[in-house]
Amino acid sequence: MSRGQRTVFIFPFPVESVLADTRAALRRTLVRAGVLGAALAALAGCASVGPTDNPIARKLTWFSYINGDDLRADCGKDGADRYRLIFNADYNRHVRTYDIVSDPAKGGAAVEAHVIEATDLARITPLDPLSAARGREATTRLTPAQFDSFVGRLRDDGAFDPPPQGLRLPSNGFYWLINGCRAGQWFFTAYPYPSHRFTEAGFPEALQRIDPTGVAFPSLPAPEEAPRTLPSSGQLADGGVFFEIQIGRHGLVGPTAPFGALLSALPGG
Repeated sequence: MSRGQRTVFIFPFPVESVLADTRAALRRTLVRAGVLGAALAALAGCASVGPTDNPIARKLTWFSYINGDDLRADCGKDGADRYRLIFNADYNRHVRTYDIVSDPAKGGAAVEAHVIEATDLARITPLDPLSAARGREATTRLTPAQFDSFVGRLRDDGAFDPPPQGLRLPSNGFYWLINGCRAGQWFFTAYPYPSHRFTEAGFPEALQRIDPTGVAFPSLPAPEEAPRTLPSSGQLADGGVFFEIQIGRHGLVGPTAPFGALLSALPGG
């Protein structure tokens, strides 16, 4: 490695943090429900099974989720089209996701949206110590006309074209990731900010019109102030989750489900 070259930090949090968070939170909240074994079995592969409001599962499957591993594995099997859109507006401050699944029989589509913002301590409840990190979840349905219009907007914005390869995106930056399965074909792409690709895209405005969460999109920083790299080592020491992803031809570069062995070794796993 040449001097000064940045290493891609593929794991979004320290391993010791995973152990502490997982042992404490999972055992505290899931043992009471008698489902610890089932929960750990579900997470053991650390591959995403779709959107979740569980912050522990979200941490452990985040790369798999944004890479669309679950959508890729099932692409073309049931005739439904699936679209996943992720907006990263500084991972530690604001992330929102949309999972849109078509209805081959009736037309239209179902939308599941999640907004995860900086922890809101006012939302902690005694029965759910993870409530402050769960985020907001809402669902809605699109009519056939709404769905067709939205897919057309994605097509016009180049969502089904090959992604910009080699692009590196820091977790403190702003970008859209889109992946899914359309007519049995897998696709993946990215829209970094600032770029013409980002500012000229029309799908974010279309999403705002159908967004069921009621949570406003955050303001974008001025282009010259938008982060393009991870913070310095001194800033990293201030806390938070920091990582960098790299875009390849077919999705993220590097492993996207690295903690399966770790979870399997936990008590009750």
